[in-house]
Amino acid sequence: MATKRVRRHLRHLAVVASGVAIAVTMSTASASAALLGPFPYGDPGDKPVIGDWDSGGLDDIGVYRNGVFHRPTYQPYGYGDPGDIPIAGDWDGDGFDTLGVYRPSTRTFHRVGFNTTVTLGNLGDLPIVGDWNANGSDELGVYRPGNSTFYRIGQPDVTYGNPGDLPVIGDWDGGAGADGIGVYRPDTLTFYRPGLPDITYGDPGDLPIAGAWRDGKDRVGVYRPSNSTFYPYPD
Repeated sequence: MATKRVRRHLRHLAVVASGVAIAVTMSTASASAALLGPFPYGDPGDKPVIGDWDSGGLDDIGVYRNGVFHRPTYQPYGYGDPGDIPIAGDWDGDGFDTLGVYRPSTRTFHRVGFNTTVTLGNLGDLPIVGDWNANGSDELGVYRPGNSTFYRIGQPDVTYGNPGDLPVIGDWDGGAGADGIGVYRPDTLTFYRPGLPDITYGDPGDLPIAGAWRDGKDRVGVYRPSNSTFYPYPD
């Protein structure tokens, strides 16, 4: 039986106090740059992408710009078309997250290393990726902001949140179970996750992110396109 991948190394998290960034510390536990605190990266308008690029057990950052992925310490990687939405997932359970895109115009997922595409959802849906069945590999899905519903391949549909919310997925307890759902409400700048305390964080225009920055538990944060900066929630 496959088991959920183990995130092994620990890193320290910097915080933001009164809008002032405390020093960001880079860890040598990984070949790439993880989000350890407020971390500027990319250009204004970039789209964030999060993944464990080196199988080091913790998540790292990246951005997607006009059909090209940019990740600290990695060469730019062209994939997809302008207008695509970046995704990343561990499709085969080997511990490495692989890049991909969701093309809203055709409702298709395209993944590096796959010769076939997956068509899913309706126009206006947003892509989601997670380990829905706790088998150690990530699967695809979409979130429909119009009716606040998660559609995950092989799983029952789940309605959660309000129209206009943005999806966020994570292993909220750091356990071996399936990844959990959540939403970020731009109107109130609040994260909502079933069974967990609400978290208000960010500024108008921010995009929700989640990742295992320092241990096996995913934590929420935001990416601010206006200044190209990642902000983890300082819990």
